[in-house]
Amino acid sequence: MGLLSQLTRKVSPQPIAIHCGDEVIRLMQLDGSPKHSLRNAFEVGADDCGGLKEAIASFRGKRCVVCIDPSEVFVQHIRVEMDAEQQQVISCLQKHDAEWENAEIRSVCVKTTGSGGNMKQELLCVGIERTKLQQIVEKVETSGGRVIAVTVPLYASVRAFDKLYRRDGDEKITSMLIDMSKNSSMVMISHGANCVFAHRIGLRSVHNKDLKEATIESTLLQLAAVPKDEFERRNENTPRGLQETQDSNEDLETEYADELERCLRHHDSLFPDRSVDRIIFTGCGANDTELCAAIASELNLLGYISDPSAWITGAPEYTSGPSWTTVSGLCLHYLEGAA
Repeated sequence: MGLLSQLTRKVSPQPIAIHCGDEVIRLMQLDGSPKHSLRNAFEVGADDCGGLKEAIASFRGKRCVVCIDPSEVFVQHIRVEMDAEQQQVISCLQKHDAEWENAEIRSVCVKTTGSGGNMKQELLCVGIERTKLQQIVEKVETSGGRVIAVTVPLYASVRAFDKLYRRDGDEKITSMLIDMSKNSSMVMISHGANCVFAHRIGLRSVHNKDLKEATIESTLLQLAAVPKDEFERRNENTPRGLQETQDSNEDLETEYADELERCLRHHDSLFPDRSVDRIIFTGCGANDTELCAAIASELNLLGYISDPSAWITGAPEYTSGPSWTTVSGLCLHYLEGAA
């Protein structure tokens, strides 16, 4: 039975990773080999049902893992008793936003505080509105896929950088990831590969000019000046798969900067012995390198723009750049036993 199970894993295709963005759906599948070789990748319009059906049919297998856009995610930190029941957690969340009542909710304890009978837990809670969840599943399955999991950028984007945390001491690196879409930004802070803080910043002007829309053409222009082997150097200043931003004198919208500062303060209050070492920019908004540089300069932190294709063998240019971070992380997160 063990041999049969092993043979089944070897011939079964990896799940199709699908990232539903605000305007674009990205699909990717790896072959499951230790080299993480790309099997196929597509980009279709968010409303192009025919294109989505054609894309799914081009992959091996039908199993799909889906990540929704940051603008559709509820995220909230709460502090509750150690023995708090789920209904107590939901009631606490509803005090922040009544819409939590209609959401599928997952929570993880990121810190315990107090001692003895006064101990409490800090929960990082994420949710997806049930109707939206059903719509996404129906959309993919109507197009020929079979959804086995739905997740959020909170986890998928962080997993894209697992290989940055393989050496002794890498777990001590604290990173702020900002997943920037057209409609929102998801801010995540991780200790190594472990996400301990998250906050969603809604639609607003974040710069003294409009957020640039990400296109394949702009991505190629941004990356054309960065040869692939530029990412092969592995040291603290130039991690593989990350392109360092330059210093900037650009103005950053005050309210957006204040939100990011509050994120840092919340993290520092939970973990006073750890400070954020760097910012990693992902998502279509990260193609605006001037904006990313302005954010890093405002927060006085090293800034990097992600390129997950550095970890994927055979990735063509059109699957390079920060827009592909989440779908790449999905592939790696749900990667099954390699053949």
